[in-house]
Amino acid sequence: MSLAFSFLPLALAPCLYAALLKLAAFIFRRTRLRWSHAFIYGVLAFVVGAAGALLNRVLGSPLPLPLAFLAGLALQLALGGWYLGPRATTAVGASLEFKGAVLLSLLAYGLLLAFGVLAAVIVPALHRAGQA
Repeated sequence: MSLAFSFLPLALAPCLYAALLKLAAFIFRRTRLRWSHAFIYGVLAFVVGAAGALLNRVLGSPLPLPLAFLAGLALQLALGGWYLGPRATTAVGASLEFKGAVLLSLLAYGLLLAFGVLAAVIVPALHRAGQA
């Protein structure tokens, strides 16, 4: 039973990314984005990120960490521009196009990083507080 729970974060990662993308769309000029498109992008971004991490691991980490981070970010932004460009619309109904979608996915990526850093700080503090 605990093995099933260990895969729960992997299953929820695209949902978290979709929720953060919807938040980024709200922040970014009140952009409209359907939940289905946000979830599909979350799945695509998770698969691309996981494939890049797996490839980096299998090849024996050929890139230094900062370079691997920048390459992953570039892939995520290109994916966001390609997928979200025709699907996300402005408040007046115009398509964001590639450039606007790249900025939207950059904002979502930044929110994801902030969420990760926040979780990395809070979870250990809660764990230490529970042991005291």
